[in-house]
Amino acid sequence: MTATKNQDFSLFSELYTCYYQVVARILEEAARHPLTRRRIEDLVREYGYDESALALIPRLIQGDWPFLEKTSSDTYISLLRNPLFPQPLTRLQKSWLKALMSDSRFRLFFTDKELALLEELLSGIPPLYRTFDFCLFDQYGDHDPFSSVMYREHMRTILAAVRGRHVLSVSYLSRKENILTHSWLPCRLEYGQRDGKFRLYAMSIRKDGKKRMDVLNVARILSVKDTGHICPISPDVDPLLDHALCKEPLVLEITTERNALERAMLHFSCYQKQVERLKDSNTYRCTIYYDKHWETELLIQVLSFGPVVKVLGPEAFLKQIRERVKRQSLLASL
Repeated sequence: MTATKNQDFSLFSELYTCYYQVVARILEEAARHPLTRRRIEDLVREYGYDESALALIPRLIQGDWPFLEKTSSDTYISLLRNPLFPQPLTRLQKSWLKALMSDSRFRLFFTDKELALLEELLSGIPPLYRTFDFCLFDQYGDHDPFSSVMYREHMRTILAAVRGRHVLSVSYLSRKENILTHSWLPCRLEYGQRDGKFRLYAMSIRKDGKKRMDVLNVARILSVKDTGHICPISPDVDPLLDHALCKEPLVLEITTERNALERAMLHFSCYQKQVERLKDSNTYRCTIYYDKHWETELLIQVLSFGPVVKVLGPEAFLKQIRERVKRQSLLASL
């Protein structure tokens, strides 16, 4: 099929974007009371990005976007006389949501009542795609039992505990087939795309007062119960995990071709990293600090980018890259 000039193949990334949301926040507050420029800047930083102020404030203040009016006291009020219009979903958005609902992982984050309501609201909408439209490869087959009633109940309890900082009593089946019962504070959930498993980062406090971050496979949890204890503040997870990070971080060189940088930042969002632009070039250096346990998964993620990502080090990681590429090349020639 040949695309015509006026066809738009974007889905809905431009609908209700970050800038839209930021301007909406400003107008909502400016409709209640006048805003100083300083307050407008604060709202932009709170709901947008660091560079958002440079793009938005001049247009709002100088009148390119005729939404604000300057008063005699150097403040700004909204020119909108009616509440902001609602943000209805397009048919394409509804179709995308209907497709997501067929994913068993989606159902982990909603109650049966909420799912039934969504089914009713989207009853006449065809899904944008179906799970059998995709062929996944290079993944383990023993994924977590996402459809299990017990698994879903455990996930709901864990999610509530993460949000409310509730300490849980957990019975856990270790890799050595030992049953451990302990109190943990759930801090973070992480999903492994390659092995199809949810991992729970939970803080354990020893009798001597020292804190330790344990990683639990949600599928190995036998029972979970709220102890009624609440942690007064949310712990900072990353410093507690630093001891498990590799001494030599992974260093990548990423080009800007095919949105490689944007895709890489999304793909590696769960890792600690530093990114810097290389001088006088369109490439970036990305340094990733990772847990040794997830090295194989990270290696496969890096390989999936192809030539737009170059591995600079360390040598041990480079060696694994070469070996895996060599094996793939041999298999392809058979």
